[in-house]
Amino acid sequence: MEQTSNTSRRLLSDCSLEEAAAGFTEGFAGYVVPVNVRPEALRLRIQREDIDPDASEVFFDGEKAAGILLVARRGDISRISALGVGPSIRGRGFGRQVMLEAIDAARKRGERKLVLEVINSNERAAALYRTLGFEVTRKLVGFGRSGKLAAPEAGRTVECDIETAVDMLQRFADANPTWQTDPRCFREERPPLKGFTFGGKAVALLDDSGKDVRLYGLAVDPAHRRQGMGRTLADGLAGLYSGRKLYIIENLPEGLFDRFMRRTGWRKSRLTQSEMALNLV
Repeated sequence: MEQTSNTSRRLLSDCSLEEAAAGFTEGFAGYVVPVNVRPEALRLRIQREDIDPDASEVFFDGEKAAGILLVARRGDISRISALGVGPSIRGRGFGRQVMLEAIDAARKRGERKLVLEVINSNERAAALYRTLGFEVTRKLVGFGRSGKLAAPEAGRTVECDIETAVDMLQRFADANPTWQTDPRCFREERPPLKGFTFGGKAVALLDDSGKDVRLYGLAVDPAHRRQGMGRTLADGLAGLYSGRKLYIIENLPEGLFDRFMRRTGWRKSRLTQSEMALNLV
């Protein structure tokens, strides 16, 4: 544990999920989008994103959780999954120092690259990352389909088990996915995620346990693309969830799905992100 004045930093592995969730929520107080993290949601994120508890930290102001750093690792690439500094410890160069140490730690681990995402309207954070040497690699977008739109027939879209859906995503997905859309995120999944398929040639992975339906993955067998299978699956999902909004958060590379989504009644969200990378070797 490191400590400066009344601010201390503890490894995530030394903290409870409750402390970490409180640090996450406090760290993003006043953020450009509302953030309120529950312990179970954080546990899932740690699992899905391959977050390293011994490279991640929770920040404390006295005994109160006041921020968080989450570092994910896959092979020779690591990712800043979250960096949130709460109001009581902001404005002291704290975030910059944490980033400098995270970069140094990644180099010492022998990693090749460090990546992160930043919401484009968060100009202060983007400027910090640029001064540290990060460069934009691609723009990330999200999409939503209003529940008020007329719903097509569900047709032959059928539910399948999660393992089958994840296997299909791994085989069908495009190369170079973003960290959060990589099928590896879902290799240990269970409900509430559900899988749906059309003819075994198109697949979707989603969570319908909330008010709106969140889509985590959508892919078509490369050998059967441009045959209407993706559209049939997307229309089938709209039919199955008639009256409910479907959405994908802003972690898809711009241009990858834009045309397809437009044609199936989905609209690009106003919020956008940039993926940034720092080469370490």
